[in-house]
Amino acid sequence: MTQTTSSAVSEDRAREAMTRFMAAWEQGDLSAVDEVFTEDVVYHGPPFPDMGRAELREFITDFRAAFSDAHVQVHEHVVDGTTSVHRWTAEAVHSGTTPLLPGVGPSGNHLSAEGVHVLHWTGDRVSEAWHIGDWFGWLTKAGVLPPLPGTEA
Repeated sequence: MTQTTSSAVSEDRAREAMTRFMAAWEQGDLSAVDEVFTEDVVYHGPPFPDMGRAELREFITDFRAAFSDAHVQVHEHVVDGTTSVHRWTAEAVHSGTTPLLPGVGPSGNHLSAEGVHVLHWTGDRVSEAWHIGDWFGWLTKAGVLPPLPGTEA
């Protein structure tokens, strides 16, 4: 469901919005969700169900309950018309519990994973987002999943 308009997003706006959205993950500033995303946004974060703004705020809150000291470094921003792509590395410590991982206690492990956000813009807000991250690697480093044979967690 990619939504587009005839006006392209500026590279400055895409960078600023991604930086602002990272504040939600790093500092828990959930007002960033309403500032960056349209009211009817569809936020895809496989393997999790699609989310609107309210569900995304809850997802970030639940994520932060289990993973402290979060930091996200955005390495690249690419903008083409009404689409922007942002490649990032996320780091955190698995220090708590969350409904996202029922029955899983904190491991104390330091985690890192890489991923991208593909953002589709309507005006100056994101109307559809794809959050594609290395969930398998993240959960392996957290001690939730066993490492693949021949690899280290």
